[in-house]
Amino acid sequence: MPKSNKSIFYKYIVLIFVCSSMIGIVLLYATNIPAIMETFARVEGAFIGVPIILVRIAIMSSMTFYMFNRWFAQEEQFPDDIPFLFAVFLLVLTYGKAIDLFGNLTFFTLEEEFVLFILKVRFFLLIVDLIPMIFLSIGMILFSLSYRNKFKKLQNESYLNRIRERFIFFIVIIEIIVLLMAPDITTISLLYPIVAIPSLITIVWLFNFAYKHKKLSQVNPFILTVGFGALLASQIFRPLMQLIIGTTAYFIILVEIIDLIVFGIIFVGFYMKANYSVE
Repeated sequence: MPKSNKSIFYKYIVLIFVCSSMIGIVLLYATNIPAIMETFARVEGAFIGVPIILVRIAIMSSMTFYMFNRWFAQEEQFPDDIPFLFAVFLLVLTYGKAIDLFGNLTFFTLEEEFVLFILKVRFFLLIVDLIPMIFLSIGMILFSLSYRNKFKKLQNESYLNRIRERFIFFIVIIEIIVLLMAPDITTISLLYPIVAIPSLITIVWLFNFAYKHKKLSQVNPFILTVGFGALLASQIFRPLMQLIIGTTAYFIILVEIIDLIVFGIIFVGFYMKANYSVE
C-alpha cells in the first residue's frame, strides 16, 4: 500500500540519521579517551556530573522515541506534522547534550582550537534544534496577525507559509554567519544565550498562545509553557551563577540538576495531551 511504503521510507530516513549521528558521537568519544580520563583524574567532581547528564540524555531520548512513535502511529505522515517537529527538536537536543557532555569532559584537557570547534558544532546544533519550534512559533504569530484587517492576506495558507519560510531562512543565515565569525571560546559562550534566550521567549509565547486558544492538543501546552518558561529562567540566571560559582565541575553539576528537573517537566508536557473542555 502507498501509505505503508511512505511510512517505511520515513522510518528508514529517521533510522539512518539516528544511527549515523550515534556512530559520529561514539567515534568522537573513542578517539579522545585519554583526554576524558585525564579530566576525571584532574577535575574534582567530574564523576558526579556524568550520571546526571546521562539521566538527562536518557529522558530526552525517551521523549524523542515517544514523539516519533506518535508520528508513525498516524494514518499518514507529513514533515510539518506537530509530533514530527517535536520529535526532531528533541532528537537534535539529545545529540546536542551528548556533545555538551563531551565538551565538559575535555574542556580542561584538549587544545583550545579543538574545544572551539566542538563549541561551534554545538552552537550549530542549537540553531538546527530551534528551527522546528521557530517554525511553529512564526506560524502562530502570523496566524494571530491574520485576524487584523491590515494582515488579512495572511489568511492565505500558501502566502503565510512563504512568509514563514523567509523569516526562518533569514534568522538561520544570520545566526550561521555570527557563528562562523566567532573567534574564540569566550565569544561563543556569550553568543549562546544571545541566540537561545530570544528563541526560548518565542517558544514560551507559542505554547502560551496555544493554551489560551486551545491549540496543539497533541501535547499539553500549559505544562510546556511552564517547562520552557523554567528553561528560559535558567538560561537567564546561568551567567549569574557562573560568576558566583565559577566555571567548575560543581557549577556544571548544579546546572545539570536544574536542567534535569526542567526537562522532566517538559517531558510530562510532551507526554500528556491537552484536555480542552468543550464549551
